[in-house]
Amino acid sequence: MNTIRRARVLVIDVDGTLLTTDYQLTAVTRTAVQHVMAQGVQVVLASARSPRALHAIMGELGITGLAICYSGALTCRISPDPQEPSEAVTEERIRLSSAHRVLRNGLERGLSIGWYCSDNWYIPKWDSALERESRLTGVPPIVEPDLAHMTQAPHKLLAIAGASALMPELSLLVHTLPADCTGQFSLASYLEITHHGVDKATALLALGHQLGITPANMVAIGDGENDLALLRLVGLGIAMGNASPAVQAAADWVTDTNNRDGVALAIERLRATGWL
Repeated sequence: MNTIRRARVLVIDVDGTLLTTDYQLTAVTRTAVQHVMAQGVQVVLASARSPRALHAIMGELGITGLAICYSGALTCRISPDPQEPSEAVTEERIRLSSAHRVLRNGLERGLSIGWYCSDNWYIPKWDSALERESRLTGVPPIVEPDLAHMTQAPHKLLAIAGASALMPELSLLVHTLPADCTGQFSLASYLEITHHGVDKATALLALGHQLGITPANMVAIGDGENDLALLRLVGLGIAMGNASPAVQAAADWVTDTNNRDGVALAIERLRATGWL
């Protein structure tokens, strides 16, 4: 007799998945996620974003507690109080010497670089790409003109090609990363750099071990390259309709796009098929 597996954890990517292209959380998607939580299923956001960049979204959803940040480099508890720092559960930082090497290389190539440590985001100077990132995430960076003197190893470095002419430089950067670093694209012009071996799947596996929940009882929804391992790990992986063909091929299901409430439609299908 076949036993229907039920979800105990629902993992949701943020940009390109939970949020629309203009970075909005629709009422339909918000209500659907809240219904999942009301059924006793733990909802965990898994994103390349920082804890502070997830705080407002979690507040809008009514989620408190655990989140996977920096593409898996930091799993933390996020307090409802925006003044309270996040509390690390598991973390993996970039080696400081490697981080400085990537920083120098990126700046020499004319790329916009962000240095992320726990809740804080440091930049060497303002430019249009970093202004846009701050506006979209709602997080102000700390301007530190000489990041070469940073002594706190980062969880993540973000390299942004602020103009189309810089896209080749971004491609060159990813191919010249130190051996102990990994680069994944969260957007075509956004390269997320973390310690080698860091990904959302590894972070979720460690979190599941702490919670006593196996991947077989987890469902994940995502759209990006940094969601591939996650979709393959869980009992049911769902790709967004706006995901690339490679991401869709890695998933068990494909839902609608992020601009057409794909997460809400996936949740409806999860209920219809007995996962919820």
